[in-house]
Amino acid sequence: MKVVCQGNELSDALAKVVKALPIKRTTPILDGVKITAIGDTLTLFATDLELAIEKKINAQVLIEGEIVVPGKLFADYAKKIEHEEVELDGTNPSRLNIRYMDSELFINCFDNEEYPIFKEIDTQKSFIVLKKDLKQIINKVIFNVAVDDARPTLRGVCMNIKDDEVEAVASDGYRLALTKTMIKNNGVIDRIVVPAKSMAEVARLIDEGEETITVYVEDNYIMIDLFHTKIVTRLISEEYINYEKIIPNVFTTEVTLDKKAFEEAIDRAALINRLDKRSCVKMEIKEDILQLYAHSDDGEINEKMAIGLKGKDLTIGFNSKYLIDCMRAIEDKVIKLNFTTSTAPSIINGEDPNWLYLILPLRVIG
Repeated sequence: MKVVCQGNELSDALAKVVKALPIKRTTPILDGVKITAIGDTLTLFATDLELAIEKKINAQVLIEGEIVVPGKLFADYAKKIEHEEVELDGTNPSRLNIRYMDSELFINCFDNEEYPIFKEIDTQKSFIVLKKDLKQIINKVIFNVAVDDARPTLRGVCMNIKDDEVEAVASDGYRLALTKTMIKNNGVIDRIVVPAKSMAEVARLIDEGEETITVYVEDNYIMIDLFHTKIVTRLISEEYINYEKIIPNVFTTEVTLDKKAFEEAIDRAALINRLDKRSCVKMEIKEDILQLYAHSDDGEINEKMAIGLKGKDLTIGFNSKYLIDCMRAIEDKVIKLNFTTSTAPSIINGEDPNWLYLILPLRVIG
């Protein structure tokens, strides 16, 4: 393999594909990025066997071929020569010669034969969605994904694909986020669970443009085609929780309030017990006032704000981190807090009917 390409395009492509490299080193060959030169295209590919990212760039291909180079080292070095024209010479498959200006670097490479072959995805079933919509539904739910391995299925985002919409759901067992968006469906009616790492990389790689992208679904894999970039991920095989059954729809207390004012009040109230694992903020709802109260060995704080109330007065407590997390994901100016009792799941929703957050309350002490 021998090619000439622009350093900025090479650096940008490497920065994208190395996101698929393993976080923890398990098999040395998986630390590599596979580089393939064919025609007038240089293809870069990386995988941790769960997530794979492929990126194509234009190049002057002098000799076709492929080589597997240490990914992070190559990506770090490419950043430092991104303003140069770069020649990549891999005619010796055991090392890559990188030439730029009057300088050169040799990097020892992996054996091509040891590099895994990742599954080709069948493109018969797919759905089409706007870039901005896919990015938005991921960002609205992904922070709710579980971080421990107790329930593997909760380590992913559930995508419930219907006739003309996709519903994204994430939960860690204490809270749940749900949002949905319109799609053009090409034969997919399925409920799949996508690993959180893969979803996070998808959100980072796509912009908020009005262009459409295609998501292909096949058995235990999906592929997202971004034209010059492809993302393939293995799905979580365990069945997702039956989340529809745990979302209440009848409430005895409904609070309407300004989202920004509530977020700022929660943020201030949370300061006093920020080192406490529970980080409990008590909410006392009476007539047209919501009072937030938090205390710790360092002191105590009271915050009051005006609200609109329908139904009964209520005292209830929440982990302030959960409230702050969902407030940061909400764009609506006015939101509603919906309750039944001080121990039942509570729902936060707003002007946009396409999202909601469920949070389990804490037992209020004192």
